[in-house]
Amino acid sequence: MGYETCSASEERQSICLPGDSDNTEQLTAKDVMQYGVVSIDGKEPVYKAVSLLLEKGISGLAVTDEGRLSGMLSERDLLKLMQETEYLPGQVEDYMTRNVISFDVEDPLTLICSRLVESSFRRAPVLYQQRLAGMITRADLIRAYKERFRPPEDVCGSAAHGELLAEDVMRHGLLTAYPDTSVYDAMDMIARYRVTGLPVVDEAMHLLGIITEKDVLHCITHPTPVGATVGTLMTTNVTAFDRKTRLDQICTCLIENDFHRVPILDHGRLVGIISRSDILKKRVAVFKLRAGQGPNAGPRPTVPGCRS
Repeated sequence: MGYETCSASEERQSICLPGDSDNTEQLTAKDVMQYGVVSIDGKEPVYKAVSLLLEKGISGLAVTDEGRLSGMLSERDLLKLMQETEYLPGQVEDYMTRNVISFDVEDPLTLICSRLVESSFRRAPVLYQQRLAGMITRADLIRAYKERFRPPEDVCGSAAHGELLAEDVMRHGLLTAYPDTSVYDAMDMIARYRVTGLPVVDEAMHLLGIITEKDVLHCITHPTPVGATVGTLMTTNVTAFDRKTRLDQICTCLIENDFHRVPILDHGRLVGIISRSDILKKRVAVFKLRAGQGPNAGPRPTVPGCRS
């Protein structure tokens, strides 16, 4: 039997989030668990489990036997064993932890939260009629409960005054490239982090240009030296905005142009980036608050895949 997987995007996106944080006491595992669970059959070679953990970027795998949970295999299990030997022969079931915490889809979130706080496990399988149905993690619980702690005054930054600015929405912690960065390294970052482009900066974070997916794909269709650098391929005519720019202006720009994100500057230095999805997320939050669907009001929306 082969191992069962979902794509990395499925694992992270198949999550049902509560719409009414005031009802968190009534939530159960099925309301917040990840339905796109990554698992592996216990009879599979252990090296496949290692590859799967690395490919999906997760810390543990549910181990199954004909769809039923039989254990968990974690990074910690594998690291401990790799200290003792250079090669891991055998099957997944030879190395998995059999005594694991698991929950039923109807278990209350309060119980799950207390058990995961007391346990060393970061994630736990969720069962339906004793068969593996999903996974729930500490991060899932944090997402479910975070609205409890939203300050009453926090109305999405400048939205309290009816206006959003770039600095209210922009993301920090940017991926960037330098002009002397190799094209290979730029390709690696774009592919690995699934971004559509990289701002190109100098040592002082002044914006010099941007290298996009189209720029690097140009290398494939046109002769390009192996040692080519970002500076030879980047687009220098870049649309960028100041951090105090009204979000409406940036939104219009992203609607009227083909690019998906724009750099945000502070006196010429790169301080953030805004994408179409960033604006959508912030707008949704503002609309909910203005419609009176904040932390203390509104029915929970129906989410496909969730059972009431």
